[in-house]
Amino acid sequence: MHEPLTTVLNMVPSLLWFAFALVVLIFYRKNLAEVFSRLGSFEALGVKFVTVQNSIDAAIDLAEKSPQWKVEIPPTEKRQALRRTRQRVGLFKGVQLLWVDDHPENNLNERRMFHQLGVDIDSAKSTEEALTMLAAAEYDIVFSDMARGDEAIAGLDLLRQMRQRGNKAPLIFYMGSFDPDKGIPPRAFGATNRPDELLHLTLDALERRPAADNA
Repeated sequence: MHEPLTTVLNMVPSLLWFAFALVVLIFYRKNLAEVFSRLGSFEALGVKFVTVQNSIDAAIDLAEKSPQWKVEIPPTEKRQALRRTRQRVGLFKGVQLLWVDDHPENNLNERRMFHQLGVDIDSAKSTEEALTMLAAAEYDIVFSDMARGDEAIAGLDLLRQMRQRGNKAPLIFYMGSFDPDKGIPPRAFGATNRPDELLHLTLDALERRPAADNA
């Protein structure tokens, strides 16, 4: 005779939890929608980062095998660069990059990586071509090699002429032969021969832009 009452009483906790969940859903549906939207974006970004990671892996593998570059990059440092890139990925979107190198084929993996991050890349093979492009368009950042052909310090000449013409775009030297003990050339933003450090330097430069705080 008491079984129906017992059954009802046993159901009360479940009913209360259902009512609580319903109230939360009604009053916080907008916030929950935003959370799930962000989770979806993160998942989409995760898929994108597979290709970004593949590109940096290929770039690092090539640099480590090159007798000229003589690079050795610990896996932990590569992961740090990728983690920071993931956290600040919005900074790359729509960035205008001028890449100056007389052998652009040497940077295919790095270029692919930046393309995947939303960076627009223009290429120049000489100082003269680069200066013409810099006069015609505004670039957020410039990458440059150092030696081109018979010119051992072509990159420094580019940097000097940029500053003489009032161009303040941060210039990062990305070159095969780099000795950190010699320091960074004056008025350059940075210099490296490591793909992971190139990511860090790029983020450093982009974070200093006035609009970076809103990214």
